[in-house]
Amino acid sequence: MFIKSDGKQIDTSSLFSTLMDNFPDMIHSVDEQGKIIFFNRRANDLLGYTENELSGMNIRQLYAPEVWETVKKGFHEIKQSGEKRVESIFACKDGTRIPVELTTLVIRDKQGAFVQTFTISRDLRKLKEMQDSMIHAGRLAAVGELAAGVVHDLNNPLASIMLASTLLKQLPSNTDLTGDASNDQMAMACNIIQESAETMEHLTTRLRDFMRGVKEQHTPVDLFDPINDALFILDYRIKNVKVQVSCPIIKSKHWTTGDRNQIEQVFLNLFANACDAMTPCDIRKLSVDIQQEIVNDKPFWRCMVSDTGEGIAPQQQEKVFKAFETTKPRGKGTGLGLSIARTILTEHNGNILLSSEPGKGTTFSVLLPVTPLPTDPVRLHIK
Repeated sequence: MFIKSDGKQIDTSSLFSTLMDNFPDMIHSVDEQGKIIFFNRRANDLLGYTENELSGMNIRQLYAPEVWETVKKGFHEIKQSGEKRVESIFACKDGTRIPVELTTLVIRDKQGAFVQTFTISRDLRKLKEMQDSMIHAGRLAAVGELAAGVVHDLNNPLASIMLASTLLKQLPSNTDLTGDASNDQMAMACNIIQESAETMEHLTTRLRDFMRGVKEQHTPVDLFDPINDALFILDYRIKNVKVQVSCPIIKSKHWTTGDRNQIEQVFLNLFANACDAMTPCDIRKLSVDIQQEIVNDKPFWRCMVSDTGEGIAPQQQEKVFKAFETTKPRGKGTGLGLSIARTILTEHNGNILLSSEPGKGTTFSVLLPVTPLPTDPVRLHIK
């Protein structure tokens, strides 16, 4: 019993029950076999199951099928470690998927043996919506910054098309098309038009896909594609700043799983930042390379984006990943780019690291999980 200051007694079990049922997050507990032995009212509201349905249910039944193996492994790990905080996905009774943050503690007996878990599950849907909105806002801001370069890049193939059109018009109307010279001239003009049109189509398609705010399903992604598309879109900016680019990445070698457009957004931001950092410098070199390494016993790609820019002071290095923090002059940046990049990579079970020294340049390392070569794309597709 708990004694209040006025001398009255309160039933602690009743107090505990009231607190649990009115707690804003779902709380549940499972035994050693993974059976649910306790849950609060929020669990019923969140998942749509009745009390009778939840009682004794195996914890695996609450999770989306694609995370079952991770849940099984995590349950084994927490028995050893005693506590764990992870993100996962619940599957409601009606099939709705709910992203959640799980904070789990282990309850043991006096001998230290496992008895049960105690888990607080926080609904992340609103947070994810805010993150998606921030990513979309960053994408639109990037499109605005890219607009001038896109116009310039479209002017080049348009000029080529006009030149080819002029060549065709100069052919006499009574030209014998069987003549070698006429055939060569017409073929050359047609090739110019076709190549220029393909260049324009590629640019507008990638820009359109990049602008889309709809989140794509996570599928196998060849890192060659988002990296080279980002360089392609920023071609005018790179040439305007006179940056030398080294990108010896081989196609169909470095595979991960994710949203190709979002991964491209990460590299667009890093390449654009590198151009800005090198603008005042005499030597302007941008290097992109990929190596494989093991992180926490799992294979990752380390995608290194290095520049020879001014570098970032040590006290500023962690701040650059915070929203609205920027080392650029006022009006030259939104301060969202690196914050959004970190959010995207976290969603992809990856990370972004920074190594920089003032006056000697900067290297951003993008870490993404390795996905096996997709010999069977249908089998590897994640719904």
